[in-house]
Amino acid sequence: MNNYPPKVGGVELHISALARRLADRGHTVTVITLDNATSSGTEDGVRVVRLKGTPSIGGVLAFPWPGAGNRIRKVLRESGADVVSTHTRFFPMSYLGVRAARRLGLPAIHTEHGSDFVRGVSSLVAVASKAVDWTMGRAVLRGAGRVLAISDASRGFVRRLANVDGHVFHNAIDAGFFAEAAPQVPAHPTHLVYVGRVVAGKGWQRVVDVAEALHPKLPDLHVHFVGDGAQRPLLEQSVAATAHPERFTVHGYLDAEGIRGILAGGVLLNPTELAEGFQTTLLEAVAAGAAIVSTPVAAAEYLRGQGASVRTVAADDRQAWIEATEQALAEPLETVSPRLLESMDWSGRTDDFLREAGSASPRGRRS
Repeated sequence: MNNYPPKVGGVELHISALARRLADRGHTVTVITLDNATSSGTEDGVRVVRLKGTPSIGGVLAFPWPGAGNRIRKVLRESGADVVSTHTRFFPMSYLGVRAARRLGLPAIHTEHGSDFVRGVSSLVAVASKAVDWTMGRAVLRGAGRVLAISDASRGFVRRLANVDGHVFHNAIDAGFFAEAAPQVPAHPTHLVYVGRVVAGKGWQRVVDVAEALHPKLPDLHVHFVGDGAQRPLLEQSVAATAHPERFTVHGYLDAEGIRGILAGGVLLNPTELAEGFQTTLLEAVAAGAAIVSTPVAAAEYLRGQGASVRTVAADDRQAWIEATEQALAEPLETVSPRLLESMDWSGRTDDFLREAGSASPRGRRS
């Protein structure tokens, strides 16, 4: 895969959590990734092989240097791999991983984290990304012996792009860890939270706007921004320009313990307009006892259908955002059912992955 911790993001967290869980169960796990700044080694029982690549575009997309395919096949042979797992169709490492599996006669299982073509970018980037999807992305999806899609929307996109039937494989979290922070008695939310990259399309501006609209009615309302990104300077400027900048805190990146403490007893605002997969932040919020107001992305719709305290609002409906957030703050937080918590945990999802991997078949050896 292209990215792995210490790089931070939803896909990176998904891959590292799954790798650790598989290693904990006694499986030999090797991750091959691109990273010019971090050395290879064994981390939490997982062997991590880091190859050199080009500087990344937007902190996300990098390309391996020539010869990476040979190096990947060598690592796979040395490790005695019996299945290859790749993630996200447009990453060059996914293409090389699927191709290496085919040449070695190994089954490849691909997990698709996107639900549409890239959004929130310039017209030039949008055209280029679609060209990559229709060529390399389609080749990855068609070359894998098994395709997992982390939401119904992702499965539909896989079908449209490559005419391949994917199997829904929802994202997961350490549900028990986040549930430890949940309020133990019925209480009203006390604050607003934004967790995510501070980049175009994620909607952080909407959070500032909603907070400003509610502050005259709710003078004690505080807003927490967790995350970093290219637009963080703009966020800090926007906060400084509000009538009450002291009611906002821009934290930057926080670890899981810091995030769960801020989510607990709050309302998570998720105004993203991007083509999201299945956001773990929403799972973490529910487990930590937070309410959610979100655009109708896959994870929000799923959790709402499961009875969680989730309201969905169109991204461009300012008044609806203000009203939905005010309603969420006015209602007592709900206790999360044990069944829902269990369904969000990595324990069961690891079982699912092993079953899916066992059913993946090789596409055939190529020289």
